[in-house]
Amino acid sequence: MTQTKVLATERRGGALVEDVVFDGPDGSPVEAYLVRRHGPSPAAPHAGIVMWHWLDDKAPDGNRTQYLDEAADLAGAGAVCLLPQGRFPWSAPPAGSATDGAAIRAEVARLRAGLDLLAVRDDVDPARLGVVGHDFGGMYATLAAADDERVASLAVIAATPRWGDWFLVFWDIDEDRIDYLRAMRPLDPIERIGDVTAATLLQFGRRDFYIAEMTALEFHGAAPEGTDLVRYDAGHDMRLAEIRTDRRAFLVQTLGLAGGRPD
Repeated sequence: MTQTKVLATERRGGALVEDVVFDGPDGSPVEAYLVRRHGPSPAAPHAGIVMWHWLDDKAPDGNRTQYLDEAADLAGAGAVCLLPQGRFPWSAPPAGSATDGAAIRAEVARLRAGLDLLAVRDDVDPARLGVVGHDFGGMYATLAAADDERVASLAVIAATPRWGDWFLVFWDIDEDRIDYLRAMRPLDPIERIGDVTAATLLQFGRRDFYIAEMTALEFHGAAPEGTDLVRYDAGHDMRLAEIRTDRRAFLVQTLGLAGGRPD
């Protein structure tokens, strides 16, 4: 069983937010927030949701704080949410296909360790696990769901289909572009989303500077039949209230959460 150390707690509405650390698969600590309903709940056992954040070093929520309000609302609807801090490429830059491939696999393993942590909790139903991810978080969420049939619900927000779409453009990588893309292809989300068995929601912005509408359509075309693609009048930050409302409705339906309106 994954051991969790609680560093601090706070109330956020009707939810309890625990600042925790748990051991990743490689033994290194993973910082996270664990968000659950405060006090006893007649709805237990709950669904368990891992929420993987985006990368923007200029945004205050480009880290594990991104989903705190959303997780607090979901806790009231009957979910236990884990919000881990990303490591690659948040704190370690891409450098080449060999090292990047290993780092991606390690990051997916950290995400799945979060699913393991939730699945063994007494207050979580292991048959009702979900993953939510934005940007890089969405790419990792796709890979994790593709290899883990326990995941019943997957929400992917503004994720690029290929690692090279980001790494080759925004980092200085001394490797032939074609060689890099070829080496990374087995790990590209567009190559793996077809293996996902979970109910899946894709959310993209029509005004996303980084992801063209045709790219979103290409990603959706590789997904299993029945995958929902919804596009919004939003940029890459995807902060439009409608986006969160739709995602909440999707999680309520696919994970059997209580209904109602978000706070």
